[in-house]
This record gives sequence, structure tokens and C-alpha cells, in this order.
Amino acid sequence: MLSFAEKKAIFDEFEELTMHEVSLKRLNYHFEESAVPKTTVVKFLHPNGNAFIYAGYLPEEDTMKGYISVLEEDAEMIRQMTADAIEYLKKTVDGYEEGYQENWVEDHGDYLTLEYRNGMWSIIMSSGALEAIFKTRDAAVGYLEDEGFFEN
Repeated sequence: MLSFAEKKAIFDEFEELTMHEVSLKRLNYHFEESAVPKTTVVKFLHPNGNAFIYAGYLPEEDTMKGYISVLEEDAEMIRQMTADAIEYLKKTVDGYEEGYQENWVEDHGDYLTLEYRNGMWSIIMSSGALEAIFKTRDAAVGYLEDEGFFEN
């Protein structure tokens, strides 16, 4: 089992995390650039070596209020779980990271880009001009398919 100091050193490797001292000599690590209101990636790193890592991407029944204990995990697993939590928190409530893009083409080689920004789906022409904006991905995909485009 890794010690408090060893786990702290692992969490400190993640430059995008900010450490905050909490009660009982415990530490939390926050991802301030989270795309959703949730920012706590590591909760209650305790001097006894226990900590909880955010795992909101897992089914609720597999977590304790969205977190998983790493008391007995090895360094590699703790790094992976921390990286997975950060990647998940980069995504918006819609499940897409800000700036996410897909390329769509049609039979003649023309292409459009489907881009997620500010909670909306934009269709951008190859010239960079805006073709259309939709509230949902389904609506944007429906438009693209109706126009003869398919995902590249």
C-alpha cells in the first residue's frame, strides 16, 4: 500500500490540478478548468494513505457518491484513474469536450466540419464560413445526412 507522501507525489505530478487543504490534515485536488461545475478530482487524501478519486463516468452503483477509494491501488492505477477523471471533466454535460470536431464529406469530395462550441453544434464550410447552428448533435447530423454528407 502506498503512503500518503507517495500518493501526494502522484497527484502533484498533474500540473492541471490545484491542491487545497481541508480538515483533519486531508488534501483535495481540484481541476479548475472543468467543463462542468464538478471540480474535485481527488477528495480527502488522508494521512493514513486513503483518498477518493472522481469516477463520475462509471455507473453510480460502482462508486461511492461518484468517487472510488484508492487505499490499496498501486501507483499506475492511481495515475490512470486521475487522468481518466480529468479527461471526463473536460467534457461538457453533453459529453463532448469544448472544441470537439468531426469531418463530414459527400460523394464529390466537398467537406463540412461539425464542431461543438458553447453548448451548440456548428456546421462549418471548408472556407471557414458558418453554414448552420443546431442545439443538438442529432439535429446537426440529420441536416448533414439530408444534404448527402457522411462522417469521414
